[in-house]
Amino acid sequence: MSIAASMLLLRHSSCLLSVRSASSRLAATRTLTSLASSAFAELVSRSSAKHQIYQSLSSDPFVNLSIEQYLLQKAPEDSNVLFLYVNRPCVVVGRNQNPWLETNLKALQKISDTTESSTRNVLYVRRHSGGGAVFHDEGNLNYSVICPRDVFTRDRHAEMVARALQRIGAVNAMVNERHDIVLTQQPRESARQKHATGIEDPPEESTPQALKVSGSAFKLTRNRALHHGTCLLDSPNINNLGAFLRSPARPYILAKGVSSVRSPVGNVSAGLVDSAEPFSMQRTIVSIMDEFARLYKTGDEVRDCANRLNMNESEFSAGDNWVAGTVGEVQLQQVPEIQNTLQMMKSTDFKFLQTPEFTFSTFPTEDDPRPRPPLPSSLPPSTKIFIRAKKGIILEATISTSTDAYTMQKQERHSAASLTNKPLHEMDEQSWRTIADSVVAIASDSPEQQRPADEVVDDLTAFICEKFGV
Repeated sequence: MSIAASMLLLRHSSCLLSVRSASSRLAATRTLTSLASSAFAELVSRSSAKHQIYQSLSSDPFVNLSIEQYLLQKAPEDSNVLFLYVNRPCVVVGRNQNPWLETNLKALQKISDTTESSTRNVLYVRRHSGGGAVFHDEGNLNYSVICPRDVFTRDRHAEMVARALQRIGAVNAMVNERHDIVLTQQPRESARQKHATGIEDPPEESTPQALKVSGSAFKLTRNRALHHGTCLLDSPNINNLGAFLRSPARPYILAKGVSSVRSPVGNVSAGLVDSAEPFSMQRTIVSIMDEFARLYKTGDEVRDCANRLNMNESEFSAGDNWVAGTVGEVQLQQVPEIQNTLQMMKSTDFKFLQTPEFTFSTFPTEDDPRPRPPLPSSLPPSTKIFIRAKKGIILEATISTSTDAYTMQKQERHSAASLTNKPLHEMDEQSWRTIADSVVAIASDSPEQQRPADEVVDDLTAFICEKFGV
C-alpha cells in the first residue's frame, strides 16, 4: 500500500498512521506496525515533507548515528529535520580524532566486562562529523538538526536548545563563543552546584562559573548541514567523565587531527531555578520540539503529533508537508542503507584505521620536545619507547632498555622488525608481552640489568598496555 493510499484510508485521524482505539487495537496493530516500519524510507524522502521530527526508541549509538546519516542523505534538500536520541554509556569521537589520545580504552573495556547490555564495540564509537570526544549515557540527550546549508549557522540550533532549557527552568543557559551551551553561574550558585560538577581535563584558566552542558559537531555537504550536539541533562556519571575521556597516553602523544578542548561540565538538572515541575527528560524533549517548531514555523500539527509519539513501538504520523515518528532497530532491519552504515561504523577500518598520524614517545624528540612524566621506578631508567602510526598501522617503532649503545641498537632493530606494519589496535597483552620478552632477553646478560628478566618483562608489558588501553 502506498503512503498516499494509506493516508486516505486513515484520514479521519488527527495524527495519521497512528490510530490506536481500544476496540480496534489488537486487530489493527499488525497492519499499522508493518506500515510504520516499511513506510519510513518513503516518508523521509517524500518531496513535500518539509518538516520532520523523530525520536529514537533505541539506545544503541550505532543504530542512532546510522539513522541520522540516512536522514542527512535522504531527506529533501529544502527540509528541516529534528532527531532526538539517548545512547547507552559510550564514548563517541570525531571523524578526525585519535582514540588512543582522546579516550581511556582500558576504562571502557572495564565497563563492558561489568555491564550486560554493553559491549566493547558499542562503548567506543567514531562518528561521521568532526568535533571532539564526548561521553554519552542515559542522562545525556543527543539532538540533531538537519537543514538547508544556506540557512545554517553554528549558533542557530544551539540557541534553539538553550531557549528550550530556559523554558524548563535553566534560566542561565546560554551559547558561548565556542558554540557550546553553558550554564553561567554566580558564586553562590557555583557553590551549590559544585557537587554535581565534573571536569574533563580542564585548562588551568577554567573557572566553575560557566559549566558546559552541551557541545556540538557539524557536517556540511553541498546542499545540507548537520548540527548535532549533546546535552548533559541528568548524567549519573557527571563526576567520572574524566575516567573515560582522559587518556593515560596523552603526555606521550603528538597527534595530527583534531584534539578535544576540555571544559568544566555540569548537569542541567542541578541548575534548574524556580521550576514548578521536577526535572524530566521527556519534558526537555518536548521543549526542544516546541522550539524547533517555532524556529522553522512548522505549524502546530507536526509539533502536537511529535509530542504524542508512542514510545513503545515504531510508528509515524504524516501530514501534507510534515512527518513525525519514532524510529529504532526496526528501521535497521527494513532499510538496507541504514544496515550498511551501521556495519561500516562498527568495522575496524572505520573505528581505528581512520586515525590521523601520531607519535608516542617516552622521551623528548625534535618534533615533540615536551618534558615527559617520569617512568615507573620498576622500569630500567634507560627505557625508551617510540612508536609512529598512521591510520592505525605502526610505521616505525623502537623499544630499548639498555644504556649500552650496541645492545640498545640491537634491541631497537629487533623491536622495529617485530612491530612495523602491525595494526596497533590488534596488539593485545600477549602480543606486547612477546615483544617485551624478546627485547629484554637481548640485554639479559648485561651487568646493568640487575632485576630478574621476567619482572622487567612484566613491568614493561604493563606500562605499554596501560598507555594503549589493552
